[in-house]
Amino acid sequence: MEERERVKELIRKEVKDWDDEVVCRARFKALSGQRSDWEPIYLFWRNLILTIARQLGIFIIRPSHLNTQWFNRGGLTPLCLDHVLFVMYNEGEIVPAVDVVDPTAGRLSQIFRRVTSSMLSLAASTPTPQLVMSHDRLILTSLLKDKAVQIVQLLSECHWNSWCIVTMKRFQDLCGGPFEASAVLSHLSAQGKARCLSLPNKGELVEGVKVSISASSVPSVSSLDHDVLHLTWTRERLQQQLDVIDRRCETLRKSALACLNSENKKVALRHARELKLANESREKCATFLNRVVEVLDFIANAELTKKVSEAIQIGAQAIKENRISVEEVQDSLQEIEESIDTLKQLENVIESTPLHSVTEDEENIEEEFKKLELEIGCGNHHEPMLKTEINRAVETDTSKSAEALIDSLSNLKLVDDGQARIQAVQSTSVTVRNNKTKSLEFATG
Repeated sequence: MEERERVKELIRKEVKDWDDEVVCRARFKALSGQRSDWEPIYLFWRNLILTIARQLGIFIIRPSHLNTQWFNRGGLTPLCLDHVLFVMYNEGEIVPAVDVVDPTAGRLSQIFRRVTSSMLSLAASTPTPQLVMSHDRLILTSLLKDKAVQIVQLLSECHWNSWCIVTMKRFQDLCGGPFEASAVLSHLSAQGKARCLSLPNKGELVEGVKVSISASSVPSVSSLDHDVLHLTWTRERLQQQLDVIDRRCETLRKSALACLNSENKKVALRHARELKLANESREKCATFLNRVVEVLDFIANAELTKKVSEAIQIGAQAIKENRISVEEVQDSLQEIEESIDTLKQLENVIESTPLHSVTEDEENIEEEFKKLELEIGCGNHHEPMLKTEINRAVETDTSKSAEALIDSLSNLKLVDDGQARIQAVQSTSVTVRNNKTKSLEFATG
């Protein structure tokens, strides 16, 4: 599908009222007045540009394509587009591609380009909407940052070290082209996450990129990095040659079969001989490729071994500084091993437990929980009644038993604790009975 058709499909998907004539005329007008008046229209076009570019997987746009292909509605183009791009330029959301420093160029070329761009900016005094619109390519800075993060993520999935070296062709393929690769490389270089390197090889300049795929900055370029770049470039060339030989073998095989079917044995025999030579060439190429891959793997493993050795040295130095004994280290390692064994046993138990038994246990637990809720509910239901009765009994008996309690306490003797308690209880019961008798006589009388 062409870019123009894809953009139209995306616009109709994102903007439901795109075909509404009244709304469309209001959006296609030039921006005028205060910013509060035209800011909603500006935000509409800004968000639409970013959304379409993100859906297309690009971060470099052409202003001319915006008018002729993206937002051309039957010959009607938005008159506010130059003002929208100008505001985005002032807010740092777009940058002209000519202002981006090419990190692959030499230092003198970079200085000359910066001086030239500064002189042009001084000559133009202040940028205008027409000047921004006249640029050939504009870089969307937010999408550029997202693309750089995506490239680093892709490289981290293929390499185990904290940094990696790829050829410039491979980097351009990942970025989507030479212009895109230059912008991404400039952004990563400004952050200290990438460095360019190159080496001559039989009249040909081999270029590569050293990218940090960890949180730290990329280290400086060493002689080993040039060797790794040469090996990586050789591996890619051998792989390309191997792909060409495979296609050649497939073509010869089909031609030989076609000649045999047409009973043209001489031509079929010639194709068979060429196929045999091609297979021999393929074996030699595959052998060279395997050797290069083995050397690269050996270098990667050596780098990992070096890091492990450095980590061990740092650990030993820390043990010495903190005066930790060997027995303490062994005890810690033993505890770690026991914890790992416990976790493994727990995982095995969880994996070996059948699902139906877990379901039955859950059902039993739910039934017990429901029974417990019913019991608690019944207890709570009778609790207010019990509290009311107790309160009433306390209120009626408090006034009656106060005097009896005083008399009982006054009759206590400190001779024996057990006898005192019995005498107090007896006197209390007699007093209560007398009070009840008096209350009955008073009621009958």
